[in-house]
Order: sequence, then C-alpha cells, then structure tokens
Amino acid sequence: MTPAIQKRPTFVENAGDLLRLAGPLMLGQVAVVGMTVTDIYMAGQVSSETLAALQLGGSIWAMINLLVIGIMIGNSPIIGNFWGAGEKHRVRFQFQQAMWLALPMGVAVCGGLLLGIMLLGQLDISPEVYRIARGYLMPYLITGFMFPAFFAFRSTFEGVGDIRPVMVFNFLAFFLNGILDYILVFGKLGFPAMGGIGAAWATTVVMTFLLVAMTAYGRNASNMKPLQLYHQFAGPSAAAIKDILRLGIPIALMIAAEIGFFAIIPMLIAHLGANVLGAHAITNNLDSLAYMIPLGIGQALTIKVSHAQGRKDPVAARQICLTGFKLVFLLAMVLGLIKITLRHEFAALFSPEAEVQIIAGTLFLYSAALGYFDSVQMASSGALRGYKDARIPLIIQVIAFWVIAFPIAYSLALTDFWGEPMGVFGFWTGLVIAAALASTMMLYRWNLVSKREISLSQQNRQLGPAR
Repeated sequence: MTPAIQKRPTFVENAGDLLRLAGPLMLGQVAVVGMTVTDIYMAGQVSSETLAALQLGGSIWAMINLLVIGIMIGNSPIIGNFWGAGEKHRVRFQFQQAMWLALPMGVAVCGGLLLGIMLLGQLDISPEVYRIARGYLMPYLITGFMFPAFFAFRSTFEGVGDIRPVMVFNFLAFFLNGILDYILVFGKLGFPAMGGIGAAWATTVVMTFLLVAMTAYGRNASNMKPLQLYHQFAGPSAAAIKDILRLGIPIALMIAAEIGFFAIIPMLIAHLGANVLGAHAITNNLDSLAYMIPLGIGQALTIKVSHAQGRKDPVAARQICLTGFKLVFLLAMVLGLIKITLRHEFAALFSPEAEVQIIAGTLFLYSAALGYFDSVQMASSGALRGYKDARIPLIIQVIAFWVIAFPIAYSLALTDFWGEPMGVFGFWTGLVIAAALASTMMLYRWNLVSKREISLSQQNRQLGPAR
C-alpha cells in the first residue's frame, strides 16, 4: 500500500494558529510598553524637563531590562523543545535552573542601574533634569532585582505555549500602573505630587504584583499542576544554566545591538535641548508600542518552531515561518499608514508645546519607514531563536547597526561631513538604514537554516531504514 501523504495546513490555517498564539503575546507586550507610554504621557503634562528626564532614565532602564529579557528568552526554546518532546520532568528542571540564574542577574541589574546613575551625572544636562532622572532610577533598584525572576516564569510559560498569564497579568498591570501614575505623579488621594519620580514607584508596585501573580499561577493553574514546578527543587546545575546563557547571551546582545542604538540617542542629543529630547521620547515610545506587534509574532514563531523541532518536523517549522513573515509585513503596512496619517495628532496628545509637536511629527515619518524593515527583522530573528540559532544573528545585528549604520547616523546628525548637521533626524536615518540591512541579512540566514534542517531530517529518515 502507498503510504498516505501527510496533509499540511494551508496559509489561512497556519495564520489562524499563529495569531491565536501571537495575539495574546502582542496584547501582553502592548500592555507592558503601554506602562512606559503612560509614564511619558503624564511626564509630558508636568513639564518638558520631566519628559526629558524620563526619556534619559527610561533609556538606561530599557537597555538593562532588555539584556535581561534576551538572556531569559534563551530559556523559552529550551523549554519548548522539552515540551514538544513530551518530557515534562525536564520542563520542571529547566524552570528551576532559570530561577537560580535569576538571583545573580538581579544583583547585576542593580549594579547596572547604579552605573547608569553615575553616567547621567556626566551628561550636559540641566541640574533639574538630572535630579528627576536620578530620582526616577532609584526605585528601579527594587524593580530590577525582581525582574529576572519574573522573566524566568514568563519564558517558561511561553515555552510550553501557555500565553494566558502574559496577556491577563500584563493587562492588569497596565491598568494598575495607570492608576498609580495618576495618584503619585500628580499627588492625589493625599499623596504628595512626586512628578516623574512617582511613575517609577508605581512601576515598583506593579512589578511586585506581577511576580506574586506569576508565582501563584505556576502553583495553582490547572495546566501547570502536572508540571509541579516547585516540587523537589533541584540545586543549581552549571550545565543547564550554561545552556540558557549559551543561547540567551547572543540573543541579549542582538537585542542590545538595536535597542542600544535607540538608548544612546538621548545621550548624544541631550545638548540639543529638552524639546528635541521630548520629541524623540514621544516618537520612540509610540514606535516601541507598535514594535510589540511584530515582536509578538516573532515570539510566537519561536514557540512554534521550537515545538516543531522537538517533534522532528522541520517542514512544518518552515511553513509556519513563511506564514509569519507575510503577516508581519501586512501589519507593518497598516501601522505605517496610521503613523503617517495621525502623526500630528499623536504629537499633540503627548505635549502641548508647539516645537515638540513639529519635531515629533517629522520623526513619525522615519518611524513608519523603520517599521517596515523592523517587522521582517523581528519575525526572522524570532524564527531563528526557535532553531536555537543565535550567534550569526548577533553578528548580523552588530554589523548592520554599529559597524555600518552608526557611523553614518552620527556623521549625519552631529557633523558637517555630509552637509548641515541633521540633529536627531540623522540618527533616525541611521536606524532606517540599519533595520533595512539587518532584515535582509536575517531573512537570508533563516532561509539557509530552515532548508538545512529539512535536509538533515530527510537524511536521517533515509539512514534510519538502512540501519
């Protein structure tokens, strides 16, 4: 008898499956970034100095927390492989090792924040901006210590394909953060008006809530009880922790290569004044909000590819990736149109100052162009994480953003090498160039890796009967 040909899902079926997973991830990420956007919005209502200070402090925190996220993302495909292979006991062990890793990482985060505060003192900014930025970062010493443990939970839940806690808890955190921001920034319900510093204390309370909620979910959720995540808690395993770091460090550095570009811009344009910093803050934070959509699809691709690889089905992995790439490009076109059409309304929403609105309105045009390339880059890098391929994507990111684009951006923005200095617009031009290069090279790398996995699988099947 001729063996039945396995029916592969159609594009519509794959897209629906991917969006069911990516949708809650997107919404959860939007809620997280929405907390920062809320901080920026309320800071803009206080003063341009407060807005500038939160952009500076927020850039330092963003750089640090994204390094943590990158390292802990390395735990997700490992968990996904064990889950796809049906090895639940190894899922539990892997989670416990991620928790051990979170302890020294929490200490390192606090050290990074203290270093960031010292660096702020060296910038050419007003004493008032420095005071607010320093006060904003101090509560993050508490938040930062808890943050790696929170992501140990999150990467584990995402690795097994359970994205409900990410969406639900992050949305609850978003609303809680908005309420606390209003109370602490403006001084309501008997609390003193703390300005931008109050927004940081609101984040600390929210992070405490998130960590407690994740801990309770891991113990009490019906789908988590069979895993017994806290049962017979194993001691630290150097080999298991090394596996997380081997994958996570390149991912963290890859994220840092792009986000570090964003983070350094406020430092380099600080001397241009609070209005330029404020306009950059508005555009950057709304761009980050839109960025969560391709990021959610990229995270979903990591989960789907790792599960397919665990089942030894690289053909399915490649097919779901192709679906994801088409989806992110369509979504990027929609988001770009929204940014271009509503750019002046977005700028006016976040700042009443005319000069800030004019600069931000122009920056949204750059943001729209950036989004087209960034969406493809995020989807392809997410897919590569599912294949546990992180080193080459890191090299691609470093070359695109720092070797090629940063010298161009710096010379455009702050020198007369190309003509009249473009200021902040020069840096955004560099971002567009970098994302275009990275997305092209990352897509090419994915094509090689996915075809290689299919070829190896076919060779193994042919060798199997021969043995």
